[in-house]
Amino acid sequence: MKEQQLRPTQIPLNDLATTYVQAGETLFLAIHDDIAARVRLAHPDAEHLEVSFDANGDVRLHGVWSAQDSAIGSCRLLYAPHDDPEQSWRDGPLDIDELVTDLDRVLTGAFLHRWGVVEPHPVYEHRDRRWITLPPADRAATVAAIVRRHVPDAESLICRFEATHRGVAVGFEQITLHCGERVNIPCPRCSPESDDNPWPHDVSHELARLLAQLYALPHLRSRHLTPCMDVASEHEGQLWQLVFPYREPASAGAAHH
Repeated sequence: MKEQQLRPTQIPLNDLATTYVQAGETLFLAIHDDIAARVRLAHPDAEHLEVSFDANGDVRLHGVWSAQDSAIGSCRLLYAPHDDPEQSWRDGPLDIDELVTDLDRVLTGAFLHRWGVVEPHPVYEHRDRRWITLPPADRAATVAAIVRRHVPDAESLICRFEATHRGVAVGFEQITLHCGERVNIPCPRCSPESDDNPWPHDVSHELARLLAQLYALPHLRSRHLTPCMDVASEHEGQLWQLVFPYREPASAGAAHH
């Protein structure tokens, strides 16, 4: 007999609240991705947006910035808004009014802030402003690059995810290597004293933020994450595997030389 679907009024209030928060977080993250795509259409090197709020709470855009440039030790200002109609050619394909409207939408409330992409301005004199980090153009490739900095022969990463009212929690389970070997990643809760972590704690936070976004956005989850059926874990829940883009193993490259 087909199980009868519960009406919204029959669902526990906490579950409804969690579902509402998760939907809001996913929606605002998707809008954030769309904002990033439009900004990079005009400024391919864009990594950050500098914004503030006026007395009415409306967003004001102060600049589009690059990532930190190692040559100068700081970010480069790629675009600064202006009020001169004769300078509108500088905007290129970027519709500033539309951009500000969308920023106004996603910066109200806490949904986007939960993803760790909205922070205080890094310069103390502008701490009243906000520094918005745009997502990588390819999160999966970025995760692979970060992992391979610490484990050069890594071929994939196996994780578990738990969606809660506070966001998506990420647990690292295993790294698979080019040779087929699997390396367990110590759980910080189960083995807090372990020194076998493949990367520093701050890297775990960086990876978890990107992986949580991959999992939360349905089109990215279906494209990059595969359910694991043959991996044993001491934790409950579904395991997912992110297979990295192919590259020649570091050991093979060394052999050629």
